[in-house]
Amino acid sequence: MKGTDLRRSILHVDLDSFFVSVERSLDPALRGQPVVVGGDGSAGVVAAASAEARQQGVAPGQSLAAARRACPAAVFRPGDLDVYARVSDEVTRILLGATRRVERPSADEAYADLTPEGVARPSPVALAEQVKDALQRRLGLDASLGLASSRLAARVASSWARPRGLLVVIPGYEHSFLARQPSSFLPDLPPHFEAALQRAGLVTLGDVSGADPALLAEAVGPAADALRAAASGKDEAPVAVAAAPSWLLEEVTVRDRRSDRTALLALLDAAAERACRRLRPHDLRAESISVEVLRAGRSLRRSQTVEPGIADADTARAVVRQLALPLVEPAAGIRGFAVRFSRLARGAAQPSLFPGQPSAASSR
Repeated sequence: MKGTDLRRSILHVDLDSFFVSVERSLDPALRGQPVVVGGDGSAGVVAAASAEARQQGVAPGQSLAAARRACPAAVFRPGDLDVYARVSDEVTRILLGATRRVERPSADEAYADLTPEGVARPSPVALAEQVKDALQRRLGLDASLGLASSRLAARVASSWARPRGLLVVIPGYEHSFLARQPSSFLPDLPPHFEAALQRAGLVTLGDVSGADPALLAEAVGPAADALRAAASGKDEAPVAVAAAPSWLLEEVTVRDRRSDRTALLALLDAAAERACRRLRPHDLRAESISVEVLRAGRSLRRSQTVEPGIADADTARAVVRQLALPLVEPAAGIRGFAVRFSRLARGAAQPSLFPGQPSAASSR
C-alpha cells in the first residue's frame, strides 16, 4: 500500500467481552452459556455480555431487568473490578514479553509493535502465536488477533479472526484487504460521520480512501483528509514505548497441593523465564531477586543481591532455584510462589553469574 511502511508488524489483540472471558477463566462451567456481567439481574446495568447472551438481545448499557427479560437463562455475575484489573495487567505483562512497544486503549484490546529491531528474535508471526498461546494457557482468555503493517489493518484482521483465531495480512495486500471493509471500521468514527458517509454512498474503506475530495469534504467537512488517510491505513502514529518497570513480580498458584519438589521447581523455572522475557524489551537487568513460598497462614522468603545484575534465563533459573530449595521442604501444602526481580537497571548483564550466598530465610 503506497505510503505505508510494509516493514512494520502491528499486532491487534481483541479480548472480546473481556469481563465475561475473565469470569469463564475463573469458572470454566460458564463456557457456552449466556453470561451477563453487571449484577445479580435485579438492579443496575449490563457491563458485558457473552455472544450467547447478545444473540438473545442483551447489550452493554441495558438495564439488568431488561437483560433478564430478554435472556431468562442467562447467568448473572456481579463482576469484580479488582480481579479484572489484575488480569488486564497480566495481559500487558504477556505483551511486554514480546515487545516494549505496547498500548492498551481499553481493557479489551491492545496494540503491540512486533517489528524486528535488528536483533535475533522470533518472527512477528511466531511472536503473535506465542502471545495468543500465553493468553489462553496462562490466563484462560480467548483472544482474536490480527497482524498487519498498520493499526487499522491489524484491527480489522482481528475482527475477522473471531473467535480465537489469528489472521495475518500479507505485506502488499493491505490495500485490497482494507478496501472491501465497511467504513464503520474507521477508528473512533462518530455516529454522525458514519451516517454522512453512508448518505454519500461511501460504504467501504475503499470508497472513502478513493473518494473525490470535494464529495468527501461535503460529507464530513474539515475531517476529510484525516478520514481518507485513516481509511487507507496511512500516516499512523507509531505504537508508543511502554514505560520501563521499576520491579517485576511473577506469581504462581499451586493448584495441586500434592505436587512434589520436581514439579514445584518446574513452576519456579517457568516464573523465572517469564520475568526474564519481561526484562528484555526494556534492556534491563535485575540486581536483586527474591522468592516467596506461600503456605497456609504464613510465607517464607529469601532474597539475593546479584551484581552487576542478570537478565539471562539460565542464570535466573539457577538463582531462583538456589533461593527456593530450602523453602520447598516439605513440598506438600505449598499454595503458591512469588518471584520478584527488583533494583532494575539498564545495560548488558553478565551471563552465568552465581555470586555469594542467599540471605537467611525470613518468615512473616
